[in-house]
Amino acid sequence: MLSWIREKFGTVVIGSIIALIALVFIFYGVFSPKSTRGLHEGAVAGTVNGDAITLSEFSRELNRRMEFYKSISGGAQLTDEQMKQFRLREGVFQELVNRKLMIQEAKRQGLTAADDDVKDRIQEIPAFRKEGQFDVTTYRSILEANNMTPGGFEKSVREDLSVQQWADFFKNRVHVSEVEIKREFQLTHDKRNLRFVLVTPEAVKGGISVTPEEIKKFLADPAQANVVQAKYEAGKGTLYKGVKLEDAKERIAKSILAENKTDEVQKKVEALAGQVLDLMSKNASAPEAKLNALLKTHGLTTKTTGWINRKGSYVPGFGESKDLMAAVFDPNAPLDIKKGGHPKKFQSANRFLVAWVAESEVADLSKIESDRQALVQQISQRKSMELYQGLMKRLLDKAKIDSNPAVIRSEG
Repeated sequence: MLSWIREKFGTVVIGSIIALIALVFIFYGVFSPKSTRGLHEGAVAGTVNGDAITLSEFSRELNRRMEFYKSISGGAQLTDEQMKQFRLREGVFQELVNRKLMIQEAKRQGLTAADDDVKDRIQEIPAFRKEGQFDVTTYRSILEANNMTPGGFEKSVREDLSVQQWADFFKNRVHVSEVEIKREFQLTHDKRNLRFVLVTPEAVKGGISVTPEEIKKFLADPAQANVVQAKYEAGKGTLYKGVKLEDAKERIAKSILAENKTDEVQKKVEALAGQVLDLMSKNASAPEAKLNALLKTHGLTTKTTGWINRKGSYVPGFGESKDLMAAVFDPNAPLDIKKGGHPKKFQSANRFLVAWVAESEVADLSKIESDRQALVQQISQRKSMELYQGLMKRLLDKAKIDSNPAVIRSEG
């Protein structure tokens, strides 16, 4: 799910600030016994410099976060295992800690919201309005139904507005220069489309020598029975479709043994990547036939990344690689075959990528005006986030934070 979220939404630069300033006006009812874990009524989720994070605060934010995951996963509820995997409870607690620190600092800096601002904001909330007007009876009944008092809710709104004022504080201190706008435009519009071959251990596994004696010994070991069973179950609908476990186990054992010969596998992976590189370097003008013949024997193909720009170091199909991105956007075009460059080999863990630039697009500065507003917004958000992160680091370094393990720790 995490990879899906990244693909769907990309890198959200201002996400942490948005999470902090979002008003919690959606109610989820009285928290369940599971969320409070049977703790006594006076228990808290934790304290920040002596200020309590209550169980109700924690429960509401936990439910809000779970609803978010549910909404982006087609309505599926998070399982207990997924909550542990995402460290959801710990993440919610840290977000509430950050919020408390911001509120405390807002009081110290005189950024606390005024009574009239709190009143105006509450009266704007649609849930509390009747026939277009704020209705006190509706307001009180909704709060009562959600186990909240007017005093507690108004305190929450005041805190939300105080945190909102921090966002304004950061924004007002950000200046965007023409030099920054030009650089942002170039980073965004200077693009490359890479063609590449990714060589992984899977591509050479069939060429690893595994003797019948090794297979027999492996299968005779009772400790390996579960490993073979798990591999079979994982591939029962694809690799071993229609094949019984008894008939597939030697094939599975051979695959596992080949994978375990890591030194030999690594040498073959690097050697195959070297063959691809050598073939491309010697015959850059018309490499297709020979290259494809080599790749076909190993179940590989050439692929393209699509247009990528200079921001970040993530390369689609390969992952994070600062070295690759530096070579891709090197002014001397060392990977651009059309400009006299050559393909090069890059390593990430036990994989090798042979890549070259297939297409280039240089930023056209004459078109910068059409993107000016978006560019200013991007830069402002990034610089605001830097200010926020700097402040949070200082506050966290000095803070005394205590958590209640019975509430915060992931179950397991």
